[in-house]
Amino acid sequence: MPIDDLLPQLSAPADEATTIMGSLVDWLLSHGVRILVIIVVAALISTIGTWLIKRFVNTMIDSSTKISTVAGSVVKRDDRSAKLAQARRAQRATTLSNVARNVFTMVVWAIALVMVLDQLGLNVAPVIASLGVLGLAAGIGAQNIIKDVVSGVLMLFEDLVAVGDVVDLEYASGTVENINLRTTQVRALDGSLWTVRNGEVIRVGNMSRGFSNAVVVLDIDHAADYTKVTEILDEVGAEFGEDEQWKELLLGPVTVSGMLEVDGARYQRRVVVRVEPGQQWTIEMELRRRIRLAFREADIDFALPRFGAVTAAS
Repeated sequence: MPIDDLLPQLSAPADEATTIMGSLVDWLLSHGVRILVIIVVAALISTIGTWLIKRFVNTMIDSSTKISTVAGSVVKRDDRSAKLAQARRAQRATTLSNVARNVFTMVVWAIALVMVLDQLGLNVAPVIASLGVLGLAAGIGAQNIIKDVVSGVLMLFEDLVAVGDVVDLEYASGTVENINLRTTQVRALDGSLWTVRNGEVIRVGNMSRGFSNAVVVLDIDHAADYTKVTEILDEVGAEFGEDEQWKELLLGPVTVSGMLEVDGARYQRRVVVRVEPGQQWTIEMELRRRIRLAFREADIDFALPRFGAVTAAS
C-alpha cells in the first residue's frame, strides 16, 4: 500500500485524541472554572457569613450590656448582679452563635452542591424533587429527630440552659459542655459525659441561674441545749458572713432555722445562706467544718446513726 494512503489512517487516532483533549480543555475552561468559582464563593460566603454572625451576636451582647449598665445605675443594681447578668449573656451568645454558624454553613454548602451537580450536567430539578420526597419520607420516619431539633431551638431561644451551666435534666446532671439542635451534653461529677436528646428533656433544673442556696442540715443529739446550739450557730453564721475570704460569694446573711424533726435520739436544725450560682457546695463544706469545730469546743454532740431504726426497717 502506498505511503500516501497510510498517512490519513495513522493520523486518525492522533486527530481523535486531539479532539478529546480539546473538548476536555473546553469543558474545564467553562464548567470546570464555574465549579471552582462556586466552591471558592461558597467558602468565602461561609467564612464571611459565620464571621458576621459572630460579630452581630457580640454586638448585640455589648449593646445589651451597655443598656443593662445604664438601667442598673438608674435602679441602683449592685455590681454583682450586673456581672452575673453579663456572664449569662456571654454564655448565651456563645451558644447561639455556634448553632447559627453551623446552620448557615450547612445551608451554603448544600446550595453549592446543587449548583456543582448542575455544572456536571445533571438535571437538578428531578434531584431537588427527589430530595423533597425523600425529605418528606425521612420526616415521617424521623419524627424523633424533628422533635429533638424543635426542642433544641426552643431551649436556645428561651435561654433555658447555656454552656457552663450546672443543670439537672432528669436523665443526667452536671455541667453543660455542649448544646446543639439535637442533643445536650452534660459532664457529670464523676467525669461521665452524658448526651441527652433535647426532645426527651421534660424538666430543667438550672443551678446556675440567679443564685443558689447553701443548705446544711444538722442532726443534733437530743440532750444538747437548744438555746446554746442556737447561739453557736448564730455566731458561726455571723463570723462566716464577715470573713473577707468568703463574703464575696455570699448574697445574703446566714439564717438558722428553728427545731425541725424531733425523735427520742435527736433533733434537726438547718443553716441556709444564699450564694453565687454554683458555689453552694463549697460554702456548705466550709459551714460544716466551722460548725463541727464550734460544737467540739462547746462540747455539743451530733446525733449517732439510728442503727435500731435501720435494723427494724430491714
